[in-house]
Amino acid sequence: MKSIAELESGRSSISVGQAISDGWALIAKHLGYYILGGILAVLIGVAAGLIPFVGSLANNLIISPCFMAGAIYITWRVSRGIPWTDFGEIFKGFNYLSQIMVSSLIQMAVIIFFAVLLLFNLIPQIIDLFTLTQGQGAYQNQAEIQALARSMFLSGKVILLFALFIIAALLVSVIWAFKVHFIVIYKMEAWPAMELSRKVTMKNLFPLIGLFILLGIIIIISALPCGIGLLFSLPLSIGALYSAFAQITDCNQPDEVELDYTGERTV
Repeated sequence: MKSIAELESGRSSISVGQAISDGWALIAKHLGYYILGGILAVLIGVAAGLIPFVGSLANNLIISPCFMAGAIYITWRVSRGIPWTDFGEIFKGFNYLSQIMVSSLIQMAVIIFFAVLLLFNLIPQIIDLFTLTQGQGAYQNQAEIQALARSMFLSGKVILLFALFIIAALLVSVIWAFKVHFIVIYKMEAWPAMELSRKVTMKNLFPLIGLFILLGIIIIISALPCGIGLLFSLPLSIGALYSAFAQITDCNQPDEVELDYTGERTV
């Protein structure tokens, strides 16, 4: 496994095809466990979501990212020849709860910032819409409300701003795609892990964007038949992203040295 210094100074290329094929080969070894783990994560997330605001926030910042961290930990071990025999290892990600929560909060804040930039340009229309919908106006101003809503959401300006937001959100997701991998595998703290993820992904930006788009298409198509295909496409995305990470870091190779909690090499 490459050291942090090697990752910062070196450059490794990513093959999208290899990420998909190797990722599937990894998760296929224990596909039943991955599916069961995904169902468990969804059920717990749905249960948490029943708590107004706090539940959905906890799911986005803690529950889902920690289950993802557990899946990354397991996939890393599987890639190094250690079989997944204890289903309880899916909860291993909660060992990194504080760092995962901080990194998730930072990423969420950045995406919200871009969303606010979009809404800022619509403030006059939003104020007008709010005024029209107050009290009896919600029933008396139907024509004006519909016309204003169409002008807001179907105008070329809004479509362009929305497209820019999607691109910005995609770039944020790509550059921080490996933040949890570095937290779990390199045992780094939140911000250093995010910074290292940014540095290594920027060297492979276009292949990773292609990988994200391809996985997104696969997930959308798999969700069409009643969502059953998600049982396979979501584990595939975990395996494919891990495979891309392994191509950069060689983390699937045995080490002659170990890593301490800060990620530094020690003899």
